Parts: sequence; C-alpha cells; structure tokens
Amino acid sequence: MSLLRNRRRKIDAAVVSEPTQDINYEIIRDSKYFDSAWYKLANPDVANSCDDPIAHYLEYGWKEGRAPSPNFDGKWYLEHYPDVAESGANPLVHFLCHGMQEGRFPLSELAFDVTIESKETDDTRESELQEDFETVDQSGMFDPTYYASTNPDVPSSGGEPLWHYIRDGWREGRRPSVFFDSAWYLREYTDVAKAEVNPLVHFIREGQPEGRSPHALFDINWYVQKSELKGFADQATYQRYLKVDLAKGVPPIPELAHIYSCSTKQGDAFIDFYAQFVLTSNDWLERVGRRKFVILLALFSPFATVSESVAAQGLDILDKLLYVLREGMFADLDIGPLFDCAFYREACRQRGKELSVGCSALLDFLIDGFDQRIVPTKAFDEAWYCITNRDIDENFIWPYEHFVRWGIFEGRKAKATFDIVLAPQFSTKEQDVDRNLYRWKAFFAANSVSSDDQFASYFFYKRKIDHILSATITAEIARRLVKIEPAIGDIADIKEVLVPPLFDYRETARKALRERIGAKHYETIICVPWIRTGGADLVSCQLSEAILKIARQKSILILRTDQPHFERPDWVPVGVDVADVSDVFSTVEPIHSQLLLYGLLLGLAPQRVINVNSRLCWDTFVRFGARLNNAINLYSYLFCWDRTPTGALVGYPSEYFPETAHLLAATFTDTVYLREQLREIYNLPDTVASKVVPLFSPSRGIRPDVVAAEQSALRHRGRERARVLWAGRLDRQKRFDLVQDIAHQMPDVDFICWGKSLLDAGPDLTHSPQNLLLHDSFRTYDELPLNDSDLWLFTSEWEGMPTILIELGLQGISIVASSVGGVPELIDNETGWPVEDFSNVQAYVDAIREALGNPAERIQRAKRLQDRASNRHSMDSYVTQLKDIFDRERLK
Repeated sequence: MSLLRNRRRKIDAAVVSEPTQDINYEIIRDSKYFDSAWYKLANPDVANSCDDPIAHYLEYGWKEGRAPSPNFDGKWYLEHYPDVAESGANPLVHFLCHGMQEGRFPLSELAFDVTIESKETDDTRESELQEDFETVDQSGMFDPTYYASTNPDVPSSGGEPLWHYIRDGWREGRRPSVFFDSAWYLREYTDVAKAEVNPLVHFIREGQPEGRSPHALFDINWYVQKSELKGFADQATYQRYLKVDLAKGVPPIPELAHIYSCSTKQGDAFIDFYAQFVLTSNDWLERVGRRKFVILLALFSPFATVSESVAAQGLDILDKLLYVLREGMFADLDIGPLFDCAFYREACRQRGKELSVGCSALLDFLIDGFDQRIVPTKAFDEAWYCITNRDIDENFIWPYEHFVRWGIFEGRKAKATFDIVLAPQFSTKEQDVDRNLYRWKAFFAANSVSSDDQFASYFFYKRKIDHILSATITAEIARRLVKIEPAIGDIADIKEVLVPPLFDYRETARKALRERIGAKHYETIICVPWIRTGGADLVSCQLSEAILKIARQKSILILRTDQPHFERPDWVPVGVDVADVSDVFSTVEPIHSQLLLYGLLLGLAPQRVINVNSRLCWDTFVRFGARLNNAINLYSYLFCWDRTPTGALVGYPSEYFPETAHLLAATFTDTVYLREQLREIYNLPDTVASKVVPLFSPSRGIRPDVVAAEQSALRHRGRERARVLWAGRLDRQKRFDLVQDIAHQMPDVDFICWGKSLLDAGPDLTHSPQNLLLHDSFRTYDELPLNDSDLWLFTSEWEGMPTILIELGLQGISIVASSVGGVPELIDNETGWPVEDFSNVQAYVDAIREALGNPAERIQRAKRLQDRASNRHSMDSYVTQLKDIFDRERLK
C-alpha cells in the first residue's frame, strides 16, 4: 500500500519565483531547518572565518552540497527533485517557500514512496493498533463520515473507517477529519515522521503537551496563552477548543483575531465557518505557503465589498472571507483598500511584469508580486513609511508587509496624511487587542466606506477634508495667515482633524486615572517606568521603605507610568500603594500624557514627587516643572549615563538634567562619581551644585559573621576546578561577550552565569564555550552558590553604583570588577581586583589568575569590602540622609 505520497510538480517560472536574498535570509533564520551552531561545527572553515553561517549557506554552502542542519539534506533534495535543481533554486529556500506545501520531503528517510507488502502482524502489533484505535476513538478527533466521504475506496460501515486510518490511512496522508492534517503534521514535525508513528495518535498523547499544532490553521501555543489554560497545554487542549471555545468565537490563529471581532456569528455557526475555512484555505496554503496566506488575511478589510452580489447579500464578515477564499484565486475581488486589483495590474505593467496566466491579481501578488515588492495600493507610501519609521529595516522586511501585519495595529500611518478624530476615541480599560482593533478599523474606515456605525462618517470626512486641504484657495489662505502668525505653520503638517461632535478625548483617560488611583491624596509619589529586575527598580522600592521609616503615618504611592511590568512585587514594602497607569497614558499622544500626569500630580497634592527613571515624569518636569515647583517639592534620581556603540555619553543626565536641575529640590545620584561629572560638565553654579546629592543605596541583606570568601576557600579544597560567578542583563552595557571571551581563555575554570536580555537583542550564545553555563535570571541571592565559588566577575562597560555589588560586598565575596562609573568607590585594590582597562580580556584574565592564586589575600580584601559596604550602604545611613533633605523642604 502506498505511503505518504510526495507530489512532484514541475516548477513554472511564471508562477513560482524565489524571494529576494534579504527575504531568503529572514525565511531561513526563522525556520527550524537551519541550525547556526550545528553548521559551524560541521564546517570548521566557516567557524574559523567568522562568516555569518546563514549568509555563507546562501552564498556558497548550498552550492557546495553542505547541509544546513541535521533536519535537511539539500544535496538529496536537488537529486530527488530534478525540477528544483533545473530551476537553480536554493533547495532550503524552495522547501520552505514551496516544497513543504507541495508535499516534498527534507530528508531521504522521509520519502516514504514505497510499497509495503501485506503481512500478518503479531499479537504485540495488534495490541498496539488496538490501543491506537481506542486513543483516537475516545478523543473524538476522528470523523468517520468525513473520512468515508473523502475516501470512497474505504468501507463506510461500522468501525471500518477508523480501522482503515489506524492501519493504513495515516501512512497515505489521509485526513482523519477536517480538523487534523496527517500529511502536514508529518512534514512539520520530522521527528514524528522519522519515528513512523501515527501522527494523530502522537498529537493526542504527546504533541499537544509539547505545544505542537494539528494543522497550519491552529496555533496551539497562542491559544493556550489567550485561553483559561494558564499558558500550559495538555492532552485535551485542542479537543477543548473544538468542543468549547470554538463555539464561543475564540479565533484559532492570531491572524484571524481582528476579523473574528467583527463577526456577528454565534455558537455552531463558528464551527461551520472553521470547517469551511480550513477546507477552502488548503489550495491557498499549497500555492503560496502560510507566511503569504496570513498576508491575504491581513489585506482583508472588515468593510470589504468583495463583489456586487456579495454586497447585496449583506453577508457576515466571515462569510465574505470564505467567498474570497473560494473565488479569489481566479477572479479579481474588492477585498479592501490595502489591495487594489487595478492599481496592482498597472504597477505590474509599469514594472514590465506580466501577470501569471489564469491567476487573479491577488494570487499573482502573493505568488510573485509580494517577492518583487510591488506595492498594490495607493493607500500606502513605501518611501514615506521608511523615512517616518526608522526602526524598520527594509533590508530585513518589506515595509508594506510590516504595515499590513503590525504597523496598522500599532497606529502607524501608511502615508503622509491626517487622522480623523471622532468621539468617542477608545476606552482605556480595553485590552491591547481592542485598541489595536480600533486602529485597524479606523484605517479601513478612512480609506473606504464603512458599515460600522462607529466609523460611518470617517470616509465622508476624510474625502471632504482632503478636498479642502488640497484646494488652491486653502493654500492661499494659509499663505496669508502665516504672514500674520507664523506659528500656524504648514497645513501639510496637520496630523489630526477634529470633526463634529467635537470633544476632548483625554477625558476618557482622566476618568480612568481617577478610578485607578486608590486614594485622594498621597504624601509622597514615586514615579517609575516599571518594576522589573534592575537596580533602579530596587532603589525605588528601597526609597519607599526608607520614607516609611522616616514617618510611618505618611502615605506613599509608586506610580508605574511607562510600561505595565511588575516582576518584583516582593520588593514593595507593606503599606506602600502601587498603581499601573501605563496603559492609560499609552492611549493618548505623549504631549497629552504629560498634561494628564501634570493634572494628576496637582490633584493628589503630594508634599513631594520623586522621579526614578520614568521618562514620562521627566518630560512632565521639563514642560510643567516650573508650575509644579510652586506646589510640590520635586526630586529626581540619576544613576549613570548610557553610552552609544562609539562611546558617546547619552541618556537621562544629558537629556533632562540641564533643563530640570534648577527646578528640583534635589537631584539624587547613587555615586559621588556622577555628582562630580555633572558639576564638571555643566559648570554648575553653587545654587544648583549644592542640590546634587549622592545617596548611597542601602543593602538589603544581613551581614554574615564569616565572609563568603573564607567559606568558599575551605570548600575549594573539595573541588577540582575553580569556579567564577557572573550575573546581569544580557544587554550591551553588561558585556557578557567579555565573559564568553574570558571563559575561552580560561578553559580550566568554570564560569556559572545568570541573566537574560531586557533592552537589547542579546549576545550570540553559540559563542559560549563548554566551561560557561548560563542560567535564567535569579530572584534571590540564596539561589546562588556564593559560599561554594571562588570569585565574582563584573564586566560592565558603564555603571552608576550596581546594587548587586553592594549586596555581594556585604556577604564578603571576592570580586574582580571593571573600574567604571561609581564602582571604584566600592571596589579598589584594597577591597577587590579592579580592572582599569575594562574592555581588555587579558586584563580580566590576569586579575582572575592573581585572585585565584592568592586565597588568603582574597579573604582579607573581602573582609575590607564587607566593612565598606556595611558602613557606607546601610539602611540607617540612607534614612538619615533622606531625613536631613526632607527636613529642609518647603511646606507646600
């Protein structure tokens, strides 16, 4: 009997074109079929040359017959599929873009084009088949009616359809139901195919808990995050969706979420739609692949006319989508302003491109035009979008794709135009998906007639105002007005136009702020961007603890203004209120957020406001500081400069200190170093210089009787290898790349590290040697083997006073540290091993070798470090410093 048959198809250059080299890089990078670490291990010449493995494979590797990973054999692929070889296509790119959908296989052992002779199975095999039968039968995931109707060669009576699938059908790539695709599952999960196990049985027993999906149009990992499953899949996750949540209107994939939200269907109607959606999508997936199929979904407008007959029927949006999937391959349909068939055809003509024979404009675009980056609508200006959105690198993603998939939901504009502002704006209580939905609908409503009452007047006002602003008489009026009042500016710069009914949409945000804040008054408000795991986050919580000690009856509010992150609630003292208002501020423009925060602070009437790294609070101090200063004592915290890759000083000290220092009651620094820098760089007058005050951040730990260095020296005798610890963010500032290089230079030493990237993309972890072990971030110092390690390594390129060094110093740890920022105030030649040349790997290696070779000196320096940390960074000293400052406050 034939097994999972591969369907070989001749490549037609007019129908299938390979993506550009930049897109090839992205496609390969995001796939599981390229393993950079494996490729370098298998090809030492690539590893030694330091070439980018993906770039090498695209340029040379595939032509030389090199495999990109154990999961793909390009040489076999080209030999087995001569039509691909004749086309000159990169085998892996072809497989990812086309071959996978065409039923081709990545490895020889997966090409099950063989005939299995019928034979009697033994009792063990029959028992296994019986177990498989019961597993599938009890799951409810086999549809005998569907199986019999789609496989007329299979008997339809009794249990015969299921037995056929269990014995042979899965091997032949037959679907057990609409909602499971055996062939897709084996192609997607090659380990299952190699094991030659029934894909449906594997999915039910093991695949679901492992986060595997049953077919291309159900994202199990996304579903569990959005459902009530608390982020964990189990053996009944998909069945739960089919039996419960599908009828509730829960979308199966994230790319359908916005379309589902516009549907009026209920109950079983969603089940019927999903079945039809899966069936009608198969041809599209086979022709263009999933990546481009989701582009089709992104182009589909909630207000799409589709055709005159469809418009006349008044169909639900999901039924309109099904019509597009059924008819859109061969007929030009109106799916919305993001894809204009006539515009696309004209754009192709101007490019000298002929459309594929027998294809609609939409199908041709997805097959070929998308790869050639032919913009199919006048509603999008690619050049303007690139200039306006500098964070988008067109070398890695087509700006048009970015806009239709993400930019439209983020509220980015498609071209230089104005926004229509209508009441109501949107509720700040809504979740991100609802705000994103509003932006999505607003774009389509501004570019086409809307059937949604909320947006019914968008298109009317957009056209009317467009006509007014583009009129010659308007330009002449504006020219005359500017002569009288230059502040009017250029009408081309108008970003928003308010239309009747006029309103102040900030009122929605004001109401949300009032509801979010628990009390009507606070004595102290501390503004932070978020509370994550950084040193500044810890300082803000310690600051609130110190203020409680100064006056326990005083009320304190920590206000999270920029992002909702709240990763360390255990750092917040009992009795301190915490409120997240970041989502409220995100619903309005920054200039309005500043006004809202200004009003909130005045309304709560605190004695003082202390800003600890909140950008919104900084901006508000710049704009309204002079007025706030009349009613509130204002403070800010500065920790250190940031640095550009070229070493230039940037960050809050340069952005905000010059504009706000004279308005603040005090600017706190956590080091003497930064105070002296600010005084020197800005040549501060005495009145301002005296208000720059170092506050030495307090430790949270308890001083042990025996320093950790002494205990670790005793335990070292039982270890064969020296052990060095490191922890920090895997961001550019912390220089984890230095740790990797140091570990390479010291193969006889174990480096145990903790951390994750928060701000940057993170280092290349494939560069880590075998003697370096990286864990996720730790939560408490008790998790670290401080008493069973020899040294702590600190490698930051710039710093204030790292709280981690304070805590380690209190425990009496031996430390090798980069001598940057305020670190020398704690770590010098008396208390540790400072490294002056902070980017020199050999300098660190020499310091570590010296420290490891002198255990007695390690202990003595650790004791002196403990004394310094204990005396300089105690909570009592911190409270005393703060109390002296607050005692000099003006009563407001």
